[in-house]
Amino acid sequence: MHRRTLLLAGIVMLIAGTAEAQEPRPGRRWRGGAGDRTSDAPRAPVAYGPHRLQSFDVYDNPAATAAILLFVHGGGWAHGDKAMVHDLPDYAVRHGLTLVSVDYRLAPEVTARQQAEDLATAIAGVRDRFPGRPIVLLGHSAGAHLVALVGVDPEYLGAHGLAPSDLAAVIPLDGAGYDATEPRRPGPVGRLLERMYDQAFGDQRAELSPILRVQPGVSYPPFLIFHIASREDSADQSRRLAQALTTAGGRAEVISAPGDTHGEINSEFGQAGDEEGERAARFIAAVT
Repeated sequence: MHRRTLLLAGIVMLIAGTAEAQEPRPGRRWRGGAGDRTSDAPRAPVAYGPHRLQSFDVYDNPAATAAILLFVHGGGWAHGDKAMVHDLPDYAVRHGLTLVSVDYRLAPEVTARQQAEDLATAIAGVRDRFPGRPIVLLGHSAGAHLVALVGVDPEYLGAHGLAPSDLAAVIPLDGAGYDATEPRRPGPVGRLLERMYDQAFGDQRAELSPILRVQPGVSYPPFLIFHIASREDSADQSRRLAQALTTAGGRAEVISAPGDTHGEINSEFGQAGDEEGERAARFIAAVT
């Protein structure tokens, strides 16, 4: 098998599971591999809705005086949970941030639209809990898509009397759902991806594509968009999202992460000395 096909197959296995062995079920929790470890750092769960997945964890950091870092996990829109924060609690402490990690309802029980609505509701709850503190969104994979969607489409935060400009910044990590209307490549990997996208987007791919939702006249928060160097779809869509934002008068920068895999850019992000994490910390300090 071609090396690129092997790489893409690994990404699909990581974020979506195999179609044969991991049929998604509503609310299913997914632990993935060793890279998806959780943290034992003290945290307080806060419900923002009646569903058991509508909650966020606030990680203890009494000395935090800077921004709220609101993390959104990945997992192909159908898996994952808020406990998969890796070294982000330590990262938050090092940089004076308060870490909040958000759960949201999962496909196929809901689509990405309801997940974005969940995220917007959680943001409103965090804003009420920490009045006056700037909020930075950080999301990986499917979470990268969700933070980008809420960061560009006024519909979601508008339901809570807020706007994208009320966010201090948005940091997506290696997403590729920014334009969900793009066709998948032929072959088994493409078929797996197509199944995952059908489940998450249904017939609303254009309406749920951040690139296609950027419009002039809207004030956007600054974006710092990361992608791994070896993943063409993420690289292309990251550049297109940044172009759409800058054309509309916003600010966006794209950073390629050489040597990282789709999982490593997330799991290593909070580690001391990680290039991508430290680059993001400087960005957060500059915009808040």
